[in-house]
Amino acid sequence: MMSKIFVFLAVFALCLALVQAKPIAATRTNTRVTRNDRLTNAQRIARGLPPRAPGRLYDATAPHHLLPRASPG
Repeated sequence: MMSKIFVFLAVFALCLALVQAKPIAATRTNTRVTRNDRLTNAQRIARGLPPRAPGRLYDATAPHHLLPRASPG
């Protein structure tokens, strides 16, 4: 009976310790390196931020002509 109480208390203490854990606060150098404007879209989504707009939008109506090339030979 005593061992069951000990096991229960040990498991309860372990659960309590895991719940009390806090995330590590960002250091000064860490925030300087990973500013929001330098994050990838995957990192932004992981932090709950919206993805960045693409730098160049695709224009489907623009003509994509092949450039003339000299024939080999």
